[in-house]
Formats: sequence, C-alpha cells, structure tokens
Amino acid sequence: MADVIGAEHGVTADDLAEIMPRIINAHDQLQKWRSSKDAIFFDYPFEAGLAASLRKAGGEVQGSFENLVVLGIGGSALGLRCIAGALLPPHANVMDRERRGNIPRLFVCDNIDPDSFGTLLEFINFKETCFNVISKSGTTTETMAQLFLVLPILKMRLGKSWKDHIYVTTDPENGPLRRFAVLEGLKSFDIPPKLGGRYSVLSAVGLFPAACLGIDIEGILDGARAMAKRCLTIDLETNPAYRNIAVHEILYSKKGKSISVMMPYADRLSLFAEWYIQLIAESLGKSGSGQTPLKAVGATDQHSQVQLYMDGANDKIITFLGVEQFEKGTYITQVMDSFDHLKGHQLVDILNASLRATASAMSHAHRPNIKITLKKVTPQAMGELFMLYEIQSALTGALRHINPFDQPGVELGKKLTKKILSENK
Repeated sequence: MADVIGAEHGVTADDLAEIMPRIINAHDQLQKWRSSKDAIFFDYPFEAGLAASLRKAGGEVQGSFENLVVLGIGGSALGLRCIAGALLPPHANVMDRERRGNIPRLFVCDNIDPDSFGTLLEFINFKETCFNVISKSGTTTETMAQLFLVLPILKMRLGKSWKDHIYVTTDPENGPLRRFAVLEGLKSFDIPPKLGGRYSVLSAVGLFPAACLGIDIEGILDGARAMAKRCLTIDLETNPAYRNIAVHEILYSKKGKSISVMMPYADRLSLFAEWYIQLIAESLGKSGSGQTPLKAVGATDQHSQVQLYMDGANDKIITFLGVEQFEKGTYITQVMDSFDHLKGHQLVDILNASLRATASAMSHAHRPNIKITLKKVTPQAMGELFMLYEIQSALTGALRHINPFDQPGVELGKKLTKKILSENK
C-alpha cells in the first residue's frame, strides 16, 4: 500500500475507490459466466458425489499398481504435479512402497522429449503400471503420440488384460479419445466441455490421479468450496480474491507493474508457482496486454533473482507464499563462533526469517509485494489456493473485457505442427 512504499509505486485508498465500479461490473460478468457454464470451475467442486467416485476408482489403482504414469500436457499435468509436490512425501519415488505410504510411484509425462519418455518406457514394468491418459479434446498431439507408443507395448506384454491398465480422462461425448475409450470399453472419467485445462485441477483431471496416490481429495474440495463461498461478496476487505485482483490491476494499469512474480518459500509449493504461471499467462495474455508471470523460489532465488527485483526496473509485484509449520523440525545446537545467530533455531526459523527480511527489504526499496501465509501445507489449503487464483484469473479477464477461458494464441502453433508433420512423413 502507498502508506508503506509510497504513492508512486503503491496503492492508495483513492485507487481502491476508483476501481470499485469496474470490480462490480466484472463481478456481474462472472455471475453470467457461471450461469452459462463458462466459469464452471467456480461451481464444479460442489457437484454431489464428485469425490466419492474418484476416491473409489483411485483406491483400486492404489491397491493394484506399483506405478502410475500420467500422460498429459499443460493443464492436464500441472495441477496434478502441484498437488503431488505439495502433499506427497518429498522424494517419494525413491522410497520403498511401505515408506511412501503404500502408494504407487508417480510419473507425470508432460513433455515429449524422446530421451525422457523413451527411458521411462525402457525401465518401467508395464505389468505393474497404470496409465491415466488425459486430454479434454482427445486431439492433443503430444499426449496422443505418447499413447500410441505405450499401446503396442501394453498389448504385446499383457495380451487381453491391457485394458485394465488404462484410464481415460476426456470429453464426455466428443473427440477421438472418447471414441477410443468407448470402442475398447476402457474405464474413463469426464471433463466438462467448458472446463478449460488450466482450470481443471479440481476435477477428475487432478483429483483422480491424486486419489490413486492416497491424497485427501475431499479435503482439497472442502478448501475450494470454502474459498468460493468467501468470494461471493463484493467486498475488498473480506473477499481475498477481489482484494488481490484490485491490487494487481491498479499496479498493472496505473503503476507500470507489468510482471507478476510468485515466490513460494517452501519446496512443497514450488510447483504452485508453475501452475500460477500457466493460469495467468494463458488466461490473461491477450489483445496485446497482460502481466508476465514469473517463478522464483525462496530462499534459493534470494541469491539470484532478488538482485534484479531489488535493484532493477521497478516493474514487478512480488507475491511471497509462506508456510508457518513444516513437518520436519530439527534444532541447530552446534555452530562456529561467527554463526551464533543460528544456534537454537530450526530450519523453518531461518527460512521464514529470510522471507520476512526479503519482503521488508522490498518494501524499503519501494517494491510492491504481497504475502500469503499458510499455517501448514494441507489438502484444504491447496484447495483454497487453487480456487483463489482461478477466481482472480476469471474476474481479471472480466475486468479487462477479455475472455479468460480461451487460448487463441496457441491454436495456430497446433495447426502448423499438424501441417508440418503431415507434409514431412
């Protein structure tokens, strides 16, 4: 706010009053999008029985397979990677099954790098592996290419039982992947036709594989529902999404802050920054405008990017994402004389002191910053974060009179990829 970093770079009370009519209009547009199902992400977590059906199928996979391989790209992978990174034990894949909680190892194949994917196909035991193929349209080039490499191996090694090793997540009626699932009688889940990939983490896209890994998906949905209810009113003091929208929009449109940095101070939340980047870039980077989202991780990037943020162009807003309580806590009891300030502290104390110090330094340098603090990284907290930023993304689109649910900038590249491959067989 301006009373902390000055009016040139900060938000004033007059700024907030000035933007309120636009917020009200954007709120009305969001309600229209909810009615038309364009903003189906807002209400979908309230669907009756959503968690129960996914949890049941996930339990079957958890008890039957040693590995879960997810074939998907973009929004079909980032949300799950974020959930897994936040809620699974760190380094779970290198633990034995008992140590990792009797859950499968997770491999998310969100790219078609031939070395990465080819190596996975070489070492993985197909008899112990379940594949979840995710593509809303059923036409995603990268995902279908992966599937076409997996299918012959499955059929060769498993015979008629290959179908027990594939779950499909796609459009409920249309697309070649849906037709394939129906033709082969494969187990499948639906993606609502108007639910875009970057908004789909709170659907079967993110929640089914999460359930396979023993993650509390009901807790995630509880958090999402709680945040959605908090964001129903047009009040910048009590509605956290609208408050965040107002601050970001004022800093972007009036103060020249064209870059939005998400900087979590917890390895578990590192991938949340990547999920945020896709959400903001693909939803709001249109018509020649839009903030550029960037990822930084504390305390690592205090030793690299922060130099630019402190002393470079003042064109950024930084969001610090902190955690009060971590699962592991070990006190430092023995130090050299020059490090006496570390004695008696846990790593969490040092990490959070670094966060506070960096945020304070930013404020002293007149650099706008926001801090969001989680008590712990829990399923409920992750559900709240997902819903908070999905609402922020959609309402910002309404505020700027752009459609936050399409992605015209990526369609030409998809068409040209298909054209190049067709011409160069």
